Amino acid sequence: MAKNEKNRKNSTGLAFACWILGFLILLIVFLVKQDDIYSNLKTTRFFERLFGSTPEFIQKHEVKEKKVPEIETVIELKTERKQNSQENLGTAVLPLVEKIDENKSANESVSEQKKENSGAEIKKTEKTEEKPQVVKNEEKIEKSAETSPVNIKKEEKPKVPEKKTITVTNQKIYFVYIGEDGTLSRKMITRPVEKNDSPLVTNMNILLAGPNAQESGRGYRSLIPEGTRLLSASVRDGVAYLNFNEQFEFNTVGMDGYQAQLMQIVYTATEFGTVNSVQFLIEGQKKEYLGSEGIWIGSPLSRSSFN
Repeated sequence: MAKNEKNRKNSTGLAFACWILGFLILLIVFLVKQDDIYSNLKTTRFFERLFGSTPEFIQKHEVKEKKVPEIETVIELKTERKQNSQENLGTAVLPLVEKIDENKSANESVSEQKKENSGAEIKKTEKTEEKPQVVKNEEKIEKSAETSPVNIKKEEKPKVPEKKTITVTNQKIYFVYIGEDGTLSRKMITRPVEKNDSPLVTNMNILLAGPNAQESGRGYRSLIPEGTRLLSASVRDGVAYLNFNEQFEFNTVGMDGYQAQLMQIVYTATEFGTVNSVQFLIEGQKKEYLGSEGIWIGSPLSRSSFN
């Protein structure tokens, strides 16, 4: 009996000592990891989810961000260069120094990988520093740098410029055709034009430039006086106000030339749904007649003016 009681007391004392030892270990861990424990309790809202509110000392605790030190890797490589027969053979040392500066997430992943393979990495790095690799040409240097345990530099692919989408529309332009008997007839052609914010101005400039070589081969002509320029253009209430320079007033063909130049502009402008007629302006001024023979331009002209 006495022996059993003594054994029981020894067991109780041993258990009590274990409890005290465990408590001390937990207390040490708590003191060492106090900031981490408070930070986790604050970020996970442990007390708020379990008891409905968070203690004041947890709320006032500031969460400190861990800074991961930058990793600087220095790899020294030697390259052997071939010299001329008159020079002695030598070995040139080509140092490669690369600094890896990655963002926070990349540094954390590298830090974890370092912890797992610290022994192997340290030994391999020391071995590389003591016995640098010797290569004979630049191709071997690049291959060694690519296959090294630390990714020194990633090859950057050239940026491909974005392709701009161009919308092309077929615009109708009006020229004239002079028959063998001298009669004038209206001829419509289509031109592919890049879509823009000023289609009326674009079409007028194409018309003033005249027919191209293929159109001229078909006998198409423009009777708008050479040197005519469009100074401004605007559209209000279905009327296109087209302002030309003073060269627009002088047509060497005569009456038929004046009629043809007005007709070409009116038909080209009224191809747009927003234009019903054209008011001609010369150097910003409205004139009643065009040319010495007096063709009326004092009011807007429409297609019906040339029937």
